[in-house]
Amino acid sequence: MSYKTILVHMQLGHPHAALLHLAGRLGQRFGARLVGVAASQPLQALIAEGCANGMMIEDELDELRREMALAEHAFHEALGRSPGVSWSSSNGCTSIADYVAQEARGADLILTDSAPGGHFDAQRHMQMSELLMRAGRPVLIAPAQALPLLFVHALVAWDDSRECRRAVADALPLLRDAGRVSVVQVASSEEHPILFEQLHDVVAWLRSHGVGAESLMLPASGGRPLLGSIAVDHACDLVIAGAYGHSRLREWALGGVTRALVAQQRIAVMLSH
Repeated sequence: MSYKTILVHMQLGHPHAALLHLAGRLGQRFGARLVGVAASQPLQALIAEGCANGMMIEDELDELRREMALAEHAFHEALGRSPGVSWSSSNGCTSIADYVAQEARGADLILTDSAPGGHFDAQRHMQMSELLMRAGRPVLIAPAQALPLLFVHALVAWDDSRECRRAVADALPLLRDAGRVSVVQVASSEEHPILFEQLHDVVAWLRSHGVGAESLMLPASGGRPLLGSIAVDHACDLVIAGAYGHSRLREWALGGVTRALVAQQRIAVMLSH
């Protein structure tokens, strides 16, 4: 397994240096085609009477077009213009996450970044939870504060869930490339004997796929430690984890651990659902 096509999503109005540096390195490493995408949603600003403020909307559209042009220029400036590098964009999609998910139909991996966004800037910023639930592809989130990303030490957050198993399988090309891979399980002392055997099976499976992995069992004392903190403590620059959704009725809502991983901006995170 390898990554033949990588979709590079650029969030408007946000620095792209770390994202594009990582895209270029992964494209070169895997000989992958790089497809840049950007999108914006229509402005939903209304005045008190319930009528659209036409001047405000037109000004916002002009600004979004300008930011779109800047993103496209930055993409080609960093990655060049060749048959293996292409661009696609939309200025009027109903959902940025939907647009990115649709464009990823022919991609092996979605690469985006952890740009902060909120309900008041929905025109530019994508809801990461929405993308994770709809894409059907692994999502690699590049941190804004790490350049370059070398993936010297990758941490696999293991909990034996369906999402976790898929995440590890999706990440095999990255894990083969990492200098060191630790498969981490957080467990109480009572759980250690059973979970240690499970962890051993996972490490053996990874080694059969050319990944030099090691197991790491961490004690659960009080509350379970956040994965981001564990990764920092062990000098990891890549975390592989399953994206957890609460239920079919609330799939848009990620679990707290996943939300924390998405929000942090120091370590690259690859998630699958």
